[in-house]
Amino acid sequence: MKVVIGVAVAMTAASNFLLVAPCLAVAAATAAAGSVGVGGEGPMTSHHPRHRGMLSSWFLSMLRPDATSTSTATNSDLSTLRSGSINSNNDNDASTTPLFMSDTLSLLDHHNQNHRSLAFGDYVDPTFACPAMVTCNIVCVANVTDCPADAQCPGTSPDGNNLNSNHTYELCADGTCADTTLGQSCDPTLESTCPCEALPVVCAKQIDVLPSCNTRFQSFYDANTECVEAQTEALPQVDFTGPWFMACYIGLSTITFLMLLWCAFNQRWATVQGSMVPLESPGMELNGGISATMGAKKRIAMKTEDSSEETDFSKEWTQTGYTPTVVGMTLYSLVVLAFWIIQFLLFALTVEYYVQQEAITWSIFGTQQFFDEVQVLMAFEIVWMVGFVWSFFIKAPGNIHSLFLRRCVPGNAKYVAVSVPVKTIDTNYKNNYVVNVISSMSILQNTLAFLYSDESLRSTNGWQNKVTYCKVKTDATTGTRYFYFRFRRYIYDETLQKFIPGFMDVTQDKSIGSWLDTSYLHQGLSHEEAARRLGVVGPNVLDLKKPTILSSILNEFSKPFYLYQTFMVWTWAPYWYYYMAIVNTCVRVTGGLVVAIFQYMSDINLYRLMVTDGTVEVLREGALMTIDQTDVVPGDIIRLSPGLTFFDMAILQAKKLLVDESALTGEVHPIAKSALDPANAELTYDMKKNKSSTISAGTSIVECGDGPGSQGDLAIVTKTGSFTAKGELLSDVLSYERHKFKFDTEVKLVLMILVIEAAIMLSIVLTVLQDVWVYNWFYAMFVVGTVLPPLLPTVFVVSVGISCNRLQKKRISCTDSSGILVAGKVKKVFFDKTGTLTSQGLEFLSGDDNEQSPLLKRGLAVCQTLHLSNNGTLIGPAVDRIGFAASSAQMVDQKTIRHEGQNYEYLKRYEFDHHRMTQSVVVKHGDETTVYCKGSPEAISRLCVPSSLPSNFSEKARQSSRDGIYQLAMATSAFTSQKALSDVKRDDIENDLEFVGFVNFENALKEDSRTVIDELRSGNVDCAMITGDNVLTGIHIAMQAGIINPEVDVVIGNSIQSNGEVEWISALDDTPTKPSEGTSMALTGEVWDYLLKHDPESALEYAKRTKVFGRCTPSDKVTIVSTSVEIGDIVLMCGDGGNDCGALKAAHVGIALSDAEASVVAPFTSLDKSILSVTEVLREGRCAIASALASYKYMLMYGQVESINQVANAKLSITFTEWCWVFMDGIWTITMAFSLPLAEAAKKLSKYRPTASILGPHTLSSACGILTINFLFLVISLLVLWGQDWFQCRMWGSTDVSNVLTIGDNYETSVIFIISGYQYISSAAAFNFGYSFRSNWFRNYVFVFLFLLWTACQFSATLTSSRFSCIWRLNCDNDHVVRSVTDPTPVAINNIYNTTVMPMEFRGILVVLMVANLILNCAWDYFVVNWRLVRKSKNSTNTMIGSQELS
Repeated sequence: MKVVIGVAVAMTAASNFLLVAPCLAVAAATAAAGSVGVGGEGPMTSHHPRHRGMLSSWFLSMLRPDATSTSTATNSDLSTLRSGSINSNNDNDASTTPLFMSDTLSLLDHHNQNHRSLAFGDYVDPTFACPAMVTCNIVCVANVTDCPADAQCPGTSPDGNNLNSNHTYELCADGTCADTTLGQSCDPTLESTCPCEALPVVCAKQIDVLPSCNTRFQSFYDANTECVEAQTEALPQVDFTGPWFMACYIGLSTITFLMLLWCAFNQRWATVQGSMVPLESPGMELNGGISATMGAKKRIAMKTEDSSEETDFSKEWTQTGYTPTVVGMTLYSLVVLAFWIIQFLLFALTVEYYVQQEAITWSIFGTQQFFDEVQVLMAFEIVWMVGFVWSFFIKAPGNIHSLFLRRCVPGNAKYVAVSVPVKTIDTNYKNNYVVNVISSMSILQNTLAFLYSDESLRSTNGWQNKVTYCKVKTDATTGTRYFYFRFRRYIYDETLQKFIPGFMDVTQDKSIGSWLDTSYLHQGLSHEEAARRLGVVGPNVLDLKKPTILSSILNEFSKPFYLYQTFMVWTWAPYWYYYMAIVNTCVRVTGGLVVAIFQYMSDINLYRLMVTDGTVEVLREGALMTIDQTDVVPGDIIRLSPGLTFFDMAILQAKKLLVDESALTGEVHPIAKSALDPANAELTYDMKKNKSSTISAGTSIVECGDGPGSQGDLAIVTKTGSFTAKGELLSDVLSYERHKFKFDTEVKLVLMILVIEAAIMLSIVLTVLQDVWVYNWFYAMFVVGTVLPPLLPTVFVVSVGISCNRLQKKRISCTDSSGILVAGKVKKVFFDKTGTLTSQGLEFLSGDDNEQSPLLKRGLAVCQTLHLSNNGTLIGPAVDRIGFAASSAQMVDQKTIRHEGQNYEYLKRYEFDHHRMTQSVVVKHGDETTVYCKGSPEAISRLCVPSSLPSNFSEKARQSSRDGIYQLAMATSAFTSQKALSDVKRDDIENDLEFVGFVNFENALKEDSRTVIDELRSGNVDCAMITGDNVLTGIHIAMQAGIINPEVDVVIGNSIQSNGEVEWISALDDTPTKPSEGTSMALTGEVWDYLLKHDPESALEYAKRTKVFGRCTPSDKVTIVSTSVEIGDIVLMCGDGGNDCGALKAAHVGIALSDAEASVVAPFTSLDKSILSVTEVLREGRCAIASALASYKYMLMYGQVESINQVANAKLSITFTEWCWVFMDGIWTITMAFSLPLAEAAKKLSKYRPTASILGPHTLSSACGILTINFLFLVISLLVLWGQDWFQCRMWGSTDVSNVLTIGDNYETSVIFIISGYQYISSAAAFNFGYSFRSNWFRNYVFVFLFLLWTACQFSATLTSSRFSCIWRLNCDNDHVVRSVTDPTPVAINNIYNTTVMPMEFRGILVVLMVANLILNCAWDYFVVNWRLVRKSKNSTNTMIGSQELS
């Protein structure tokens, strides 16, 4: 149904374009015939169904087309006319001497007076005096002879009293008089504009002051009104309770009832036993257990079984089987059909409205079903309201198709509903008033859950089940039933009678020795076994379809918000507002397309990381064969070749193997890999323990050994698809639920507030309008539609997309754009040390050799794991490369080095182990076989014979660490084991060693590190270091970088004493010292791990205060980061890959310093490997939040301003003209909203983080303050207008809103548009201030250009009277009118004065009001709302100021 609703939205939008095509053509053809009218002052009103628009034309007096001359006159003559000289007694009685338009114009022309005979002919008073001279409203009669004596052409008056009796005149159809004496004749195409068919004749038009017009012709006006009303009453009436209507009512009600009955039967009355069973979630046992990566806070909750602590691990995933049935699918088809019928009826009724208006000649209904426009609009409103409520009701479950599936056991399921608990409320809002208010909204949600018998719709304690329906498929070869969820394959287990992860553990019942056995190594899998395994694990792919722009668009437009927008667009389609339906459709489609495009760009970037392509050589039944990468299964033996790998492997046979892991781990340099050690033959393969013999999916093989057939480098596939290391990372990225901010919770309350406001506005409009309720309903719905702005959902997506593009230009790739918003709220940053804060390379300093200089130098040469690449480059860890270069040794080949003229052959080499903190080799020199081992001083001291250690060993090691020296200890022993070398284990050689000496390296601080840390501290971001080095070395670097103040004492949690207490010592002199206020803390990995497992409460407390964590394993790094996340801090982790992968993944925001174009280890990757990327990401994150909230406030402001001015319009029974609507709802809104986020990020981090609350005092004071200012200026402008003397006789007096094309040309509309229209621009100007998060106001160049452009347009239209101002019908007269939106020909001014030109003085007042409004808006937002920012920024220092955040 998701796609169905998406198509419905797209098709409905398209239908709005299609339905107006004939309207445009007809409107263009009929405009010249005067089908648009005037809603001026006059006593006559009518609701004639067919000629409602013509009734307004009834007020428009039209001259002959050629009356275009212009002349001037003296003010005294006009004063004579205005003072009532046409009255015979000059005493305002009804006895008058007729003043005919033709004669009057001739007289005025004769005296060369100041009369303006404009393009459309009717008279315009140029003096702004009261009462105003006008062309009287037309008088309609049955015959010419019925015209009053003072409304006949000269020469035909019964009393013969006329000014040009020697001329003969002919009365034309439109009320003008043609002077036949001068050879003039009536235009035969002219038509009568009388609304009543019984009174078709227009009497001769007259010029007079308006009160006199009404006095002279009141009886005729009343007769015309009575005629129209009688004509209306004579029309047949549509019976809305007739058979066809009742069929629709009963049909829709029946479908709804059957749908609810089905839900109750399926979910409540006839549930199937065993249909819902647990589903194993990745990374967690079903019975609930403490994960190794779990932080302290979750451990406390698990330990105390605190039910009040809502944690995701306390919620289990479930699977529920469903299958389609004939009954269910029939009901589903009826629901879909009903939805489309509703849309069709809205379209058909829209067309029928224009049929009644005679703008369209064909009707979708065929025969006549309706007899006037009121009946059509009434039917439209009924269909719209029923359809709106019903459509949202059926949209509530989210997936309509699944609603009609029959529940069943998983074994019979065609679909499986996977239910996953998700958090819906930000933890910061627990026990907050916002949650309490939102909880009241759960009544509706729980009601829907009851009606649909669907418990997943319920929300409990901030948690709700997110249900995904997955289609079950069957493997054609093996018959295995499976489905994919979050890119992981689940297969049906007949024994367990449920779906389980389609994972095959090839290590089960298989030792390393069995893999290395020659018979297995050169045989491989059989074809039958490979096919069976393929049925279990599936193809070696991540189940993600390639994103297309079309699918992104459909997914976006299938959201409920667009369903609401579709119905709101329909309200504009009839009622002569079809052009606004086009504008609103364009606005909504533009917003949706922008969101869809940004989402598509994000999806396609991820898809590129997931593509499996190419072939591979695999050993099957003893022979090598080439198969597709997607057909590889666990247990296959692969012949390695250079290129990208798509599965996890354990190396069985390797001569020379170099891999690049940068895309997966962020590791900068290629890494040498070796085959599994035969000495561990009885052990089971472990990916972590055998890391040096593991190739993970996503890495690239740079070099590998050659050899015929199976003599090359071989590896066994251990995992495929989503179960690989790369698959796990991508699955986490794609299923990641972004951190919930305050606005995620508050937006529900904002929506509720807007709905309440819309209801209030609707009531007000229906109350103040005095026309028929059918027309009032449309007016009210226009207000409702603007309360909830159409572009509101786009603001966050657009802001994030813009920031993401800017980061990419700075060579910071982004695989998860949602992380940008999270980065804007980062409160704590963890840094790795080596390669992150310090340079990647090391500099050799010295060797402290304990008087064994040759032995130490030899150990430095041989104790390394370097490999020689094909181009002669040494590949391996930086410390090995630097040490080897310092020893002046040369590498002869992969197994031999030459040092001081002697060759040393490697018999065995062990990579550096982060848990052991050691690295060792066994070398042969002549007849001697020797073990060399190097590692951290602490680790080496435990492996050495105590007597070999100097007495000051610990003191020297700690002093070197205090001095920031990267120090390794070297030890050696003779290899005396009697075992075969292949059976020797690492533990056999790493014991009873003789200490040789220390090797000292310098790891210099990067030039940018201090700058970055200082900026982070000044930006109120707490910094800490997590390193595998000695804690004292970490403290030294931390002081250099600025993480720790050098003048502050540092207390180290050094070790765990025998009684379980932490040993606290001073970093300065190792004296026992307890941590206290004013001291910095540091912890060793040993202490942290102990506290985490045995005293998580203390670990939680110390995590907040500790600045340096030293000697940390990769798992320690993960738990440290996880604890800070659980505390509630928004955490960023920055590392260079490798052992930082877990921590990068655990943090809210991870930044990997890697040159891999497509790293999946973290959402952000600095391709330049620069630590400056941390501040860049944070600045862009803060900018994105500030920009999003600025756009959000602007969109809300747009909705509020427009809804207020529409209420004002409703009170005055007026509306805006066509181009006014286009600019307000289209051009201004789109350009302002989309240019606001274009502001660059601030150059430096502010000491405040931007607010993420849309209901906090900062946001509310900004939005509400500017809204109040705007409202006051609108009121002031109207009060000023009503106080003008010239306006007293030019007020709009009609209450007829039936034809919106005829009620926009008046001074009230002009003033409201000038003032409130400019508020669209001035409000955006106020929200463009970036404060501390975005660049200077003037540096948003696109916005500034648009602001100046629209300001110039608005001021020009206000101050001048020209064709330009006539675009908006401002200061416009018939000499300058231009085409409208819908009509290619100019349309006359639709008021009795034939002008909207205002006095120059009043125009100046309006400009002053606009400028004052702009200044106050900007001043309020900059000085009042942000006074705290402005004031405190002047007193800012570089010291940490605590948790400062704008609320």
